[in-house]
Amino acid sequence: MSSRKFLSALGAGAMVLGGLGAVGAPAASAAPASPASVVRPLISCTPENVDGYTGRTSCTNLGTVSAYRVRVTCRRTNGTLFTVYGVWRVAGYSVATCSTTGAATVWSVGTDY
Repeated sequence: MSSRKFLSALGAGAMVLGGLGAVGAPAASAAPASPASVVRPLISCTPENVDGYTGRTSCTNLGTVSAYRVRVTCRRTNGTLFTVYGVWRVAGYSVATCSTTGAATVWSVGTDY
């Protein structure tokens, strides 16, 4: 076989093998969306400290969010922190209390959804 025919056959073989690799590769459109292109819900929540012992939150414009709840971080009199959660809600207030006896106060109030 002449060197010209050999190189031609080698190139054709490489094209066939290269084509096989492309067949098994996933399509570019199957890649997950980048975080910048993910649409975030327009949810609006108002977490608040009610009286020093209780936290609550209420949300509007839920969009794709199905429910929300209050997350209250509490501080005991000895300085340790713990978290309490309100019930999941779709409307109205979600409420959680740190202590009814004054043994713990609200440290921070947030919302889970």
